[in-house]
Amino acid sequence: MASKTALPALTGRVVDDANLLAPEQEAGLVAKSAELEKATGHQLVVVTIPSLHGQDIATFGVDLGRRWGVGRKDIDDGVLLIVAPNERKARIEVGYGLEKALRDEEAGRILRDAILPAFRAGDMPKGIAAGVDGIIREIGPGAGA
Repeated sequence: MASKTALPALTGRVVDDANLLAPEQEAGLVAKSAELEKATGHQLVVVTIPSLHGQDIATFGVDLGRRWGVGRKDIDDGVLLIVAPNERKARIEVGYGLEKALRDEEAGRILRDAILPAFRAGDMPKGIAAGVDGIIREIGPGAGA
């Protein structure tokens, strides 16, 4: 039986436990996440983990979302962008309060069209940044207007 992946601690808007991002890249993502929250109240956290240790990324994402409580408690409007490079997996986990704004179809499109092509080209930071930009386009100020 595979061991359950230990959940990382929520240390900020970007939790780069897989060390995929340079400090300036991380700072840029933190600034975008802070700007999104200031404008909309929605919280966006990027998390990279070295390995899932055999755990399904969807299960990991749900467990992490519950543990961290990303998003406002009464609205549940948080989003996690999860990247597990060793398994070559990425996932966008959306809180219930944002499921109409960022449906599975949009999350899948962001993964397919923005994140995964950059990952396949060997540019993890570019894929992560493209994913953040895609998420913000869907849930940010003026989205759906």
